[in-house]
Amino acid sequence: MKKGYTAVGLLFLGLSLSAQSDLLDLLEENTIDKKAGKEYVFATFKGTKVINNQSNEIPAKGVMQFMILHRFGSFNNDFFHNFFGLDNAQVRVSLDYSPLSWLNVGLGRASLFKMYDAWYKAPVVRQVKNGWPVGITFYGSANYIGSRWPNDGLERLVTDRLIYVNQILFSHKSGENLSILIAPAMVHYNLRQSNQQPNSVATLTIGGRYKINRRVTVNAEYTPMINRNLSWDGMQTQPFNNALSLGFDIETGGHVFQLHVTNSRGLSDPIWMTQTAGNWLDGEIYFGFNISRVFTIQSPKI
Repeated sequence: MKKGYTAVGLLFLGLSLSAQSDLLDLLEENTIDKKAGKEYVFATFKGTKVINNQSNEIPAKGVMQFMILHRFGSFNNDFFHNFFGLDNAQVRVSLDYSPLSWLNVGLGRASLFKMYDAWYKAPVVRQVKNGWPVGITFYGSANYIGSRWPNDGLERLVTDRLIYVNQILFSHKSGENLSILIAPAMVHYNLRQSNQQPNSVATLTIGGRYKINRRVTVNAEYTPMINRNLSWDGMQTQPFNNALSLGFDIETGGHVFQLHVTNSRGLSDPIWMTQTAGNWLDGEIYFGFNISRVFTIQSPKI
């Protein structure tokens, strides 16, 4: 299955390089409001994700986006024997669409915990050049754990598989080079593994990007938990770590590669936000990439 995902990724990569126009042209539209006399800030980030976290960007109205997120095994887990982490990689695929200029909806599936998710993202306030300084975007996802329950004889409900994420994204672009994202979130688990775990965990993502040149940016993202989630191995608990990620966005004409390293193995919202077990100091670091392909389903009216 993982080899199949990789093959699909290479296929879409080839299509992107040969057929896709500039991705940024399909991220936002109507940057000038002539009636209100406003010019909105454009392309705060190159893609719809910073690294793990959503950015404020959405595809333009009528545009569909297919994404593959791939994360190799950690550097300290027999990295070369596992073919540079490929043998124990994690993959997430997603498909999203913007039916309106201010609304994006999508579906996804990740291999870790066989997690399914559905989400929406809605930019409700846009940053204005020489005016209002902050963009505000609402984001929420519902996540369904698809892996089998342990054979322990306990009765569980379907709703016990659900995890919800609600987040507000505050974005700001300073000049042409620097963009900042601050995004508080609440992650709610319907079912806890132990009494020591909280049902709801608050997080605060602090991220940004700096433009090195016209095609390359360096990105960073840190997500501390306000009330820390705990892991449970059946006998004792220990705290999960905060997710820290560093990466580059490389634009190659009609495509943006997002290459990164992170201590988070998971790719679904609640997992990387509140269940990051990796430790940078111990070498539990994962290399990964995000890749996307966009399709214009409904052409804009001229």
